Amino acid sequence: MILFVGATGKLGSAAVRELAQRGKKIRCLVRPGSDVSGLAATGAEIVRGDLRDQTSVKQALESIDTVISSFATNIAKERSAAALWANDYEGNLTLIRLSREAGVRKFFFVSYWGLAKFGDFEHGKIKKMVEDLLTVSGLDYTVFRVTTLATDMSELLGATLLRKGRVPLLMKPHEKIRPILLEDLAWCMADAIDNPKACRRIIEVAGEEEYDFRSFEQLFCRALGKKVRFIFVPLPLASFAASCIDFATGNRYNARGILSAFTGGSTCDISDMKSIFDVRQGSFARYLQDFFQEARNASRYNHSV
Repeated sequence: MILFVGATGKLGSAAVRELAQRGKKIRCLVRPGSDVSGLAATGAEIVRGDLRDQTSVKQALESIDTVISSFATNIAKERSAAALWANDYEGNLTLIRLSREAGVRKFFFVSYWGLAKFGDFEHGKIKKMVEDLLTVSGLDYTVFRVTTLATDMSELLGATLLRKGRVPLLMKPHEKIRPILLEDLAWCMADAIDNPKACRRIIEVAGEEEYDFRSFEQLFCRALGKKVRFIFVPLPLASFAASCIDFATGNRYNARGILSAFTGGSTCDISDMKSIFDVRQGSFARYLQDFFQEARNASRYNHSV
């Protein structure tokens, strides 16, 4: 049986659906009060608890062979660096330690691509430390270093572009990005469970299509059917603003670290991914077209009722 931690997130929900379609038995550890209607529809067993409560974690790990950890604190809602360490580091540390004690065979962890550029970003430091813990834990592990999720790019940029027609970006026009579709990443995660080529591997995963931010801008223009514009914020200006925030708050929010994570593009070499997973990836360009078409249909429906 698989224990999934982080199943209520977009990626977690997609992965649970993929696992259920493959006939896997799944138990989801979710926080009290979480909406689990979608997970329950897959037939997954729901256990409510908190990673900070070792008793509930031990109970959730009973009869578990594989653990998947995709949970992460939403940094848009919880900006305190201390909270990230308390939640994401301590939570995964507890989960790894108790998994070993419970005799778990395999541990999957969703991390960030390009952790070298996240050196000053608290979430990046946490992800790297959890990766290091796994490599010395004695567990068989697979780490997925994810570039950018298609849902993040369409929702974060799309809402602003729909409303204002322009959006500020910290990237440079020539930098590259490879968004990956949720269902493609979920497919890889499910496949890795019985794939020996994924054992004890740290795998960088990204979409098939690569864009620079000028071509990415044109992609949004075509999907929206109108002219929209990316405003590329000069890095010195953004760095100055981040330094001011850190100085004023005693580095409570690690603004300079966040800035380092959101500059430099998001792409990687996917040759290892292709050699391990025989996945036929969908098109981000097509996904974006469908995403905005659904948004327009929903808007027309809301105006008609």
